[in-house]
Amino acid sequence: MRLFHKTNIDFLGIKWICISLSILSIVIGTVSLVTKGGPKLGIDFTGGAQIVYAFSKNPDEDQIRRIVEAANVKVVSVQRFDKAEKNEVLLRVPLEKKEGRDLSKEVTTALTNALFPKGADASAFDLNLNGADTLLSKLIADDPEKLATRPNADPKVEYGREVQAVIFARSEKGLFASTDEAAKTPGVSPAVADWLRSKTLAGPFTLLSAENVGPQVGKDLREKGMWAILFSWAAMLAYVAFRFRSLSFGAAAVVALIHDTWTTLGLCSILNLEISLTVVAAFLTLIGYSMNDTVVVFDRIRENREKSKRTPLVELVNHSINQTLSRTVLTSVLTFVVVVVLFFLGGEVLRGFSFVMIIGIIVGTYSSIFIAAPLVIVWEDWKQKRATQKPASAPAPTKPGKAAAAKAR
Repeated sequence: MRLFHKTNIDFLGIKWICISLSILSIVIGTVSLVTKGGPKLGIDFTGGAQIVYAFSKNPDEDQIRRIVEAANVKVVSVQRFDKAEKNEVLLRVPLEKKEGRDLSKEVTTALTNALFPKGADASAFDLNLNGADTLLSKLIADDPEKLATRPNADPKVEYGREVQAVIFARSEKGLFASTDEAAKTPGVSPAVADWLRSKTLAGPFTLLSAENVGPQVGKDLREKGMWAILFSWAAMLAYVAFRFRSLSFGAAAVVALIHDTWTTLGLCSILNLEISLTVVAAFLTLIGYSMNDTVVVFDRIRENREKSKRTPLVELVNHSINQTLSRTVLTSVLTFVVVVVLFFLGGEVLRGFSFVMIIGIIVGTYSSIFIAAPLVIVWEDWKQKRATQKPASAPAPTKPGKAAAAKAR
């Protein structure tokens, strides 16, 4: 399938305009990075905790922040997570100097103390906050079915089935709205159902996930992420230079990659996008995607140079870009549609990844046409001018005897 047939667009005619615009975008992004002290690093690289809660009612982010900070726990951000109707909130807590601190437990305790239902027994068992092991231990201790008096009954096995049924029902619902809802779980005996209604309560929130990253782990991840990008640039330079047997092609491709990465990073800084492990993965994906697009153009240039060696390089490169234009646009548009869908439907976890990919596809396609190919022309022109400016080698000096003999003739 071809979108364009026999196009003859003069892409190289505006190469200096495009290069100037790229330099301007890099300068703007660099200024943003410098003024903000670098990119906004996520918990993965700085250390800390990322905690997700689900609430029975529409949560108030400001109230949650006040509760947690009142418990001497700093909060980076409190934001809605996933769909609004799920009433889920994501808390990011920065790293503290105190090692071994269980931040998720401290945050959960603070929220429990502040949001615990008024008038409820402080010792009541919260069905929404406790797991299967704790619930099983509580049931075995209270033994509402009096299984301990039955010689052939194993309380751990019998109550274990009912506990699994209750926990599975809670997972399906997100959290229990009431103890009566938990008591109606299929597979729960009448005695256990009465125990759930009288001895437990359904708290206003539940802990969905807690991710803790220590200081050393964050530092290691930060360094490895940086080295991964640098090594990918070096590997691409070596590959392209070897593949096309020309340093100009390799250097142009890597400069285009640096342009793509730095422009996208600058935009992330301007928009205050947090850099996480998934975002670094997006940058590495962007590098591979952009290089693939650039290699397609370079390969066509190499083929055309072999076919018509007398054609001026500018004309040949321009013709090669026009020949690959249909393929470039089709690939970019189809990939762009996929990542746009991922951005809107992929959820909060993949939002940063898909956003970087959206920007990266646009910038990467642009750089393959307007940066990488023109840089090959600029490099080759520079090499040619340098070769012509070299002084001609001086003639070898003749010996006096040979000079006199030449005159005698």
